[in-house]
Formats: sequence, structure tokens, C-alpha cells
Amino acid sequence: MIVKTTLAVLSSAVLWSACVTHATVAQPPQGVQAQRIEPTVGAVGAQRFSALVTPDAQTPLSFRIPGYVVSLTQVRGQDGRFRQIAEGDRIFRGELLAEIRNSEYQDKVRQAASFVEVAEAAALKAQLDYERATRLYAALTLTKPDFDAAQAQYDATQAQVRAAAAQASEARTALADTRLVAPFDGEIVKKSVELGAFVAPGTPTFVIANTDLAKIVVGVPDTMVRSLHAGLATDVTVDAFPNRSFHASISRIAAAADPKTRNFEVEVAIPNHDRLLKSGMIGSLQFVSPAAVAQQTSLAVPISAIVPSPDGKYGVFLVAKSPAGDVARLRPVVIGSVEGNEVRIASGVATGDMVITMGATLLKDGQRVEVLQ
Repeated sequence: MIVKTTLAVLSSAVLWSACVTHATVAQPPQGVQAQRIEPTVGAVGAQRFSALVTPDAQTPLSFRIPGYVVSLTQVRGQDGRFRQIAEGDRIFRGELLAEIRNSEYQDKVRQAASFVEVAEAAALKAQLDYERATRLYAALTLTKPDFDAAQAQYDATQAQVRAAAAQASEARTALADTRLVAPFDGEIVKKSVELGAFVAPGTPTFVIANTDLAKIVVGVPDTMVRSLHAGLATDVTVDAFPNRSFHASISRIAAAADPKTRNFEVEVAIPNHDRLLKSGMIGSLQFVSPAAVAQQTSLAVPISAIVPSPDGKYGVFLVAKSPAGDVARLRPVVIGSVEGNEVRIASGVATGDMVITMGATLLKDGQRVEVLQ
């Protein structure tokens, strides 16, 4: 009786296991993003370069003499009230930015002016004595030593006048240096001084930059620099403005290669009259010389679409139709150059193929997918 009961239980377990094994569980489709491949025109042998955007000129400003800051230029803010000049403000050549206390330097100017008056008075007397001595010596009524003494006194007082005038000029220069003015039109990119602060000679107070013209400096290999020349036009793209390109041209090419990288420094100037480009933005460009670079049509896919293939090479997943709906089909490809976020495909795909660009690494060949918009 026990044996029959045991066999009945085992038979039921086997039947249940068989039902579970042969039951199919419908898997939901994997959500992916895809795009249709379109041919793009690129330059054969062209290479893309990236670098930081810098201003055409950037200069730190400092006082030549020490003193306490007694005034900073006032500008009208967005609320209509005046405030001290700050970073980001537009300035113009000759505009006063800051001023240090000048009372002691005015005293030095007045003191130097007094020295000049004393020296000129002594020089005038020495001149009269010299002229008188010259007449007496000509009339043979003055000895040679007395004449030489009058001439020496005259020469000495003339030297004293020149020395006093130099001291006065130096005092006036020091007084003028109590005012810090902008040397060119630009923007304040850094401010490191406040009202009442004591500044030492040479201490940076402002950093100003001329942003009407921006530039990018890149290192170019010798195989490409030979086809470049000053004035060659190019377009610059900036990450901050993905839907816009900026027209630029080569402004300078280094005469010698960098000893470490063996690249030649090439400077590209970008007109920036609207001042959209800021120092530190990342820009990229591609040099295309008509004399050395040809155009060709190629296919490219995003880097995220590339997956390993079973043969150890590379492939992409294409969206294919099936009775069960859209499925992912692995297609081996031969890849070419990488340009930015895209990979050029030498073979394996055709124009119009729908390539899965996001979620490809999670897929298997033949898996159902749903293309998300």
C-alpha cells in the first residue's frame, strides 16, 4: 500500500514538472532607440581637433606703487542702482578701474617742483656769473682759474636743473600711477581687489580679456600642416552651442614643431563680436584643404551602436521585421575611423538600415525589441 502511494506521488510530480518545463513564458520586448543610416560627406585624410577657446588678448593689471584703494569704478546694475565694477563687466580703453590714495604722491610732486625752482635759480645766477667772467676774461682783467671756476659752477648748476627735472617727472609718473586704467577694450574676467584694501606693487588686481576675437590653438602633425596656410577658412563647433557653427580662419602657423609632441601649433581666429564665446569653452574643428583633401561619401553610426560579434570582431544590431514583431538582428561590420562620437563603417551596413543606437549591449540576436521614440 505504501509503495503504491509513493508511486502515485512521484507520477504526479513528474507530470507537473513536465508541464512546467514545456510551458513558454512570453518575454516583453526590450526597449531600444534606433536611427536610420544616412550617407554623410566627409573629407578623406581630414582630422578633427579639439581645444579650449581663449581670448585674443588677456592681461593682468596691477599698481606699480603701493597704497590703499580709495575708489573703484561704479557701473549701473540691472536694478538701476550703481555698484562697484565686477567680473563680467564690459570696459573700454582708458576707462578708470581703480585708484589708490594719492595725497603723499601729490606732496612728492610739489616737493620735486620746489627742487626744480631752487635749481633753476642757482643755474640762473651761475649763468650770469659765467657771462660776466667771459667778458672780463676777454678783456684780460680776469685770471684763467677764476674763469674756469665760473664755467664749472655754471655746468654744475645745469646738471642740478636736469636732475631736479628728472625727479619731478618721476614724481608726476608716480602720481599718475595711482590710477589704474584699462589698456584696451574688453571684459573683466577676474577681480581681486576691494575698496580699502592695501595693494603692494605688482599685486594683480584685475585680469581683463579682449573677447571681440576668440582663438583656438591646436597641434597639427607635419603630414597635415604642409597643406595649411594663413587665412585658410574653417568652421568651429562649440559644445555650448551644438546647433551652431562659427566661421573662422587660420591666423598663425608655428615655424617649428613642439619638441615633445612633434606637432605644429596652429592658431585659428574666430570673430566674436556678439561675445557668445567665453574663455574655457571647448571647441572643435576640422581642416579641409582643397589642394590636398578630397571628399567622399561614407556611412557612420554612433559609438554606442557598436557591439562585439561572435567572431571576436565588431557588429551592430539592426531592427528587422518578423511575425512576432520587431526583432534585433546582429550584423557583422568592418569599422573605419572614429570622428567625435561617430564611427565610420567600411562595410556591413547599407543606406536605410535601422541601427539600434541605445541598448545594443543588452541584446541577443533575434530578441524582440520595441523602438522608443
